[in-house]
This record gives sequence, C-alpha cells and structure tokens, in this order.
Amino acid sequence: MARHFPLLVHAALVGAVGAAGLGFGCRAPSATENQLLLFPAPPERPRVQFLTWASGAEQVEPAKSSLAEFVLGDEPIVERVINKPYGVAARDGIVYVCDTKGLCVCRLDYKNQTYSVLGVNGPGRLRKPINIAIDPLGYKFVVDPERKQLVVFGPDDSYVTAFNIPEPCHPVDVAVYEDELYILDNDDTCQIVVLDRTKGEVIRTLGGPGGEPGQFKIPNSLCVSPDGYLYVSDTHNWRIQKLTRDGKPVWTKGTPGYRLGEFGRPRGIRVGPDGIVYVVDGATEIVQMFDPDGRILMRFGGPGNVPGALGLPATLAVDTTSIPHFSRYIHKDFKPEYLLFVASQYGAHLISVYAFGSFPEGYQLSESQIASLPKVSDGKGIGPIEEGDNAVPEQPRRPATQEQD
Repeated sequence: MARHFPLLVHAALVGAVGAAGLGFGCRAPSATENQLLLFPAPPERPRVQFLTWASGAEQVEPAKSSLAEFVLGDEPIVERVINKPYGVAARDGIVYVCDTKGLCVCRLDYKNQTYSVLGVNGPGRLRKPINIAIDPLGYKFVVDPERKQLVVFGPDDSYVTAFNIPEPCHPVDVAVYEDELYILDNDDTCQIVVLDRTKGEVIRTLGGPGGEPGQFKIPNSLCVSPDGYLYVSDTHNWRIQKLTRDGKPVWTKGTPGYRLGEFGRPRGIRVGPDGIVYVVDGATEIVQMFDPDGRILMRFGGPGNVPGALGLPATLAVDTTSIPHFSRYIHKDFKPEYLLFVASQYGAHLISVYAFGSFPEGYQLSESQIASLPKVSDGKGIGPIEEGDNAVPEQPRRPATQEQD
C-alpha cells in the first residue's frame, strides 16, 4: 500500500502556534491558533498535524462562566496539574498519564471534560508509575519499579490486583498481546518477562545483557505490533530492535548520531495500526518514524517550549478510538487515521496531541495557513541528511537508574 513517504526526508520543523497555545477547554482559538503545524512542511505532502496540548485540568475542563464565578465566589486554588509525565495511553477520549513526580496516573477525560487521578490510595497506591498499557477490554496495566510490580486497574479505573515481577527487577514498560503481558526489565538482567495476562504467572523470559541482536543494554521501552512482533528501544546500544515473541532477532536499526535513522537517546517505542514504528528520541527531542522493515520514513516534533515542540520527550501512545473527541482541532480536509499522544518531561506543554493522516492528493495550502516552530541553537534537534556527516554524540552520562526519572 503506497503511503507517499519520502525516504530520509528532512521534514522541516514547522509551527510556532502562539504563546498562549491550544487548549482542550472551551476557548475560542486565536488567529495564530488557526494556522496549521504540519510535518513534513509543504511542499512535501503533510502526514502529521499537530492538534493541541495539555498539562493539567485547565486544558481539559471548561472554564467557569462569569455567572458561576459570581454565584460560587472565590474558591481555594488547588493545583491539578501533571508534574512530570512519562508513560501515556489513550482510549475512547480518555488519556492516562503516568506522573512520576505526582506518584499517580492522571486521567484526562475529553468526553466529559473532567480531570482526575487514580492510584493515590489503598492497595492500588502507586509509588512511581512509569508506563501504562490498556488492553482491548479496558484494563490498565501500570509498571511501578518502586513497587516492583505491575499494578492492574479495571475498565472503571478501580484497583484490581498487582502482579509481582521476579527479583532482581526494575520494570520500565509493559505491552499487552492476546493473553500475554510483556514487561521490560532494565536491571542487570536486561530481559523481557512474559506473564499470563489474567494470573500474572511467569511464562518465559527473553533477551539478556549485551550488544548482540536479541540482547539489550539499559533498554527503555517495548511494544508489540498488531501482527505480533516485539519492538524494543535499546537505549544504551543506540538502536531499536524487532524480535519475534520468542525473542528471535528480526533486525536491528540505529547507531549513535543526530541524523535520521540514528539515535542520541532512543526512548518510547510504539507501533501504529498500519505497522509504522514510532520512536521517541530524548536527545534530539523528535519522534522518528520507520516502516516495518526498519526503513526511515520521516519525523515530527522538535525542541522548543511552544505548542507542537517537545521538551525531553519520554514516550508516546497511538490510538484510533479518540478521533471524534479531537475532531474540532483537525483541519476539515485532513483525513486522520489515528492520533499520537507524546509525553514531554519538561516545558509548559507536557502532553502534545498529533493526528496521522493526509490531505487529498494534490491538495494545496497557502503560506498564510502554515505555522512554523522557531529555530533552535546549533546542536539541538536533528538536521538534514548530508553526505559525509559523521557527527557522533557523546555517550549518555546519566546513571542507568535515572533513565526513567
């Protein structure tokens, strides 16, 4: 199926959308907010549109009317924000964000325009939620390295149970495929632990420490594609890997670097329903996109502190079910296939929402419709592919235990 992707395209960063940004609440967009932030920038055929962002309740819940403020009077100000996000998952208009500093999962409900949290008390109290996955039934699986457990919440977000991870362990990500849970452990074992989804019993383990295919060095993230392949973000080997669910290597891609197809700090990895592989790079602050054979397609995002830019991005979520709840942000002629939610750990715009799709073949946009991200200083972001460009970044200096902080 042709997707009109230019291979190794330098998708120019586009889009300063105004200092006020785009909110999820019931606010009228400004003139600059009506501009489109697209990746790649025209005249290339755009495939990703930036939609909006959120960092807490203010962008989700509708603003109070003047009448409500008059009747209710001044109320105590309660800070209801995401402190330091990491993992993110979405389903049917509800976005779940692991807050590693707030020690909870923030629940951003765009259907009902409400903001709440879970995992703050009782047996489901979280100590350091890192990543979250949602199965087709609506169960949420939260990885907590401090508890050394996988904490399970039901379709109604109530606590269900917790599965122990065999010691020694430092679980950092989880994926669900059919009746199996895949838990990435980035302690000295550098392995993937496979659990029974309903009982939590260990079925098998995969991988191990090292640099050979099928081995990992401080791995950061994993996912399972719709066709049943494992993808692993092998951070300190500066690569991504595709494996069978039994751990047999299919391919490895990536070397240290700041060019497309290379990685400074590969982090969150997810696969879309179309097989496109999305990889967050915390060093260049972009998301790179690969096809199922590991060929680079394009990228989106970029460093900055404006809507549409990313600040130390951690991971992302892919969701097909939430499009109706974000339709008012999507250009009327842009046909979305699914949404992308990217979590940044720093900056004013912590959860960025993008749509993957396309305009009709030959569709023209005027320059006045297109926004652009501000330029960044040398050494930030990622540049075009240039022959003879052999720049290699310094090796990561963060201790391994801080990789998911």
